[in-house]
Amino acid sequence: MHSRLYGVGLTITICILAACSGPAVSPPVAASAIPTPSLAKAWQGQLLIGAAVDEKNIKSQGELIANQFSSVVAENAMKPMATEPREGEFHFEAADAIVRFAQSHDMAIRGHTLLWHLHTPDWMWQGRNGQPADRNLVLARLKRHIETEVGHYKGQVYVWDVVNEIIDEKQADCLRNDKWHQVVGPDYVDEAFRYAHAADPAARLFINEYSTTEPAKQRCLIRVVQGLQARGVPINGIGHQMHISVFYPRVEEIDQTLTAFARLGLENQITEIDMSLYKWKDNRLYDTRENLLALQARRYGDIMRMIHNHPDVTAVTWWGVTDASTWLNQDAPADHHDQPLLFDAQGQPKGAFWAVFNAARR
Repeated sequence: MHSRLYGVGLTITICILAACSGPAVSPPVAASAIPTPSLAKAWQGQLLIGAAVDEKNIKSQGELIANQFSSVVAENAMKPMATEPREGEFHFEAADAIVRFAQSHDMAIRGHTLLWHLHTPDWMWQGRNGQPADRNLVLARLKRHIETEVGHYKGQVYVWDVVNEIIDEKQADCLRNDKWHQVVGPDYVDEAFRYAHAADPAARLFINEYSTTEPAKQRCLIRVVQGLQARGVPINGIGHQMHISVFYPRVEEIDQTLTAFARLGLENQITEIDMSLYKWKDNRLYDTRENLLALQARRYGDIMRMIHNHPDVTAVTWWGVTDASTWLNQDAPADHHDQPLLFDAQGQPKGAFWAVFNAARR
């Protein structure tokens, strides 16, 4: 109170001396000019803090990304459709730009993804003379694709999501009944890991999956992983996507999930985290945005503090940088504006940012 009165008196005095001909004090510093402490530095030595990026945002938000994150993953630029759109025609330009950006800022690089039932070009399934491709042809193409891409980034990408979203708990063998399974058979998973390991023996190799906290899905994923381990397939870890909500899953469920895979001797990474203000496929807000954003901050803080109990977790990666470009708004109604990330649409830190920052060990 005394300092405020002193400030008022000082302002009056300055005004008199200057004949009130101009502003008595300097204008306040704009919020955007106030330095924001770095998440990457706060969590240094504890976790890699990552973000999914593309060619556009490393140009428009490069300073923010380099300051706040210690790891990046290409949102789409390393997927098969992007890197080999036509058979034998490889394009790494977009991914290379991301790798150069990361290397220039001493950031780790995740590779995402070598095999997926989506973003796979049609030529993979086309055989000779208009016939469907057979098992041997598809495996030969997969081998060449993985050898070429992993080889291109050998020693630069430290971890690969070798296979993405392969689990279907409704199937007898727990694997998605997609073209990979239909044409090659269930051992396509084994072969993909072996091809990747041969191309870069030092790279860490992961299965990346969503909804790993759901009991049936989790049991199936454990079953598949144990089969890989029993067959001597080189697998190092599980990527848990964690596209979650302010309403679910419970932190205890995430804790249990990480523990279950750590018991298998595997590394855990949270690879695509964002936290919606909505329930899945439900356009209703169940509270005010202010209250939901406060809940989001508390939940992010609780999750990150829980992770301190998991030395098996080596990285947490947000699926995007700011709320302006989240994938959750791509097909959403105009009034269904989601805000799932740590920075708002203007690139300013939200309550969620501060919760994650404060959860780091000091």
